[in-house]
Amino acid sequence: MQSEMPLPVSATPFLDEGDWRSLLRDIHAGQVLPVIGPELVTIPLADGRQIPLCQHLAAALARELKVALPPDPPPTLNAMACAWLLSGRSSKGLYDELRELVDVLKVPPPKPLLDLASITDFGLYLSSTFDPLMGQALEQRRPGFLRTRGSSDFHPNNPRDLPEPRPNPFLFHILGTHNTYPNFVVWEEDYIEYVCGLLRLQDNLRRLFDELRNRDLLLIGAPFSDWIVRLFLRVAKGKRFSEPRDQGRQDYVADEPAVIGQPTIFFYQQHVGSTRIIPGDPRAFASELARQWDDRYAGAARGDLLQRMSDDLPRGSVFISYSRDDLAAAVELARGLMAAQVPVWLDKGRLSAGENYDRSLEHAVKNDASFFISLISTATESDAGRYVHRERAWAAQRHVDGFAYYVPVLIEDLPRVEREPAVFSRFQRESLPGGKVTPAFAQRMRRLVEEYRVSGQPRD
Repeated sequence: MQSEMPLPVSATPFLDEGDWRSLLRDIHAGQVLPVIGPELVTIPLADGRQIPLCQHLAAALARELKVALPPDPPPTLNAMACAWLLSGRSSKGLYDELRELVDVLKVPPPKPLLDLASITDFGLYLSSTFDPLMGQALEQRRPGFLRTRGSSDFHPNNPRDLPEPRPNPFLFHILGTHNTYPNFVVWEEDYIEYVCGLLRLQDNLRRLFDELRNRDLLLIGAPFSDWIVRLFLRVAKGKRFSEPRDQGRQDYVADEPAVIGQPTIFFYQQHVGSTRIIPGDPRAFASELARQWDDRYAGAARGDLLQRMSDDLPRGSVFISYSRDDLAAAVELARGLMAAQVPVWLDKGRLSAGENYDRSLEHAVKNDASFFISLISTATESDAGRYVHRERAWAAQRHVDGFAYYVPVLIEDLPRVEREPAVFSRFQRESLPGGKVTPAFAQRMRRLVEEYRVSGQPRD
């Protein structure tokens, strides 16, 4: 039948070169809104394989509630909920048990979520899952992001719109979280209630619906089942699928054809045309999307950062000392701290430095910088004649015991560090491989800078 026609195969992964350019350009322009689905949220097994978290929770829930489910195919939360609720038992026990299972979950965010969190052109994320892993991924990859103030959720009985002003990035759980009272989306009836709740409460969710209607949605990893995909997009866009879309506007659904369903593929690609199906493993697509975006925009952004950096250190900025070989890590560190509202400065005039520039740089280290971050690497430790050692010596002259100023950062694993000034030899070193800023480091530096602004050099 026509609905079972094979999908075209792209010359490059998932999309051809022209479609990649179009999608990445729209992402860079802030036009694309990612919707995170459960197929992206996985946990590791002992043998190294990854399985969807919802599959793990369904099996664990069946064990805890003593519900017999056939092992093949693997149980789903919908099947588990149906077996429990249709037996006449209360829904409260089901949701309470799920909350506890998620609360005790001790797994790292999976790579696809970390990859999506790294795309800094995404300022708003919608999650269709109730777990906290996307928020944890943002905390790891977007310095300064805190789930307590950078995320929210929807519930039909407690409709909360997107905040104004909205933090960047912001995570909105459109189908509730495991902490949503009294429940969250677990099975198909919940989907109906939530999607109908969105439709009923549009006036209370004006900012959310502005985003849904005016942005291109990128649904990754089966955010909904076959028929709910259509219902959700219909509610989100506020018009019939057959009505013409604005020129150049398009939504995307990235997932395995077997998951999306051939009827949906046929409906969109052959009949409607306003939604592009991207067939393939959604986790691999998320990683490829991040790689393509990084190649096209993040690398350029690193160069732009250096171009925008002033020639002279603005008083109160954090001085980043680095070897020329470690420029990429230094820029990565600077970008991460700047995203957390920490003022930083990189010395880019050293390449043509003369005696006058040396004096200016020495004055900046000893008088104008709020703190001195020393990047430590194979390059800095292999050659005592590198310029960074002169900067470290100036920092040592400014150092006063008991006060915070010198911040050593290891950007790669080293067997030992021997070329720091003796006064710093006992300092605790931060480990930030490749200059990737962690939330804890970003928060520490932001706190130190705030203390410096209020009362001068803070005590260590």
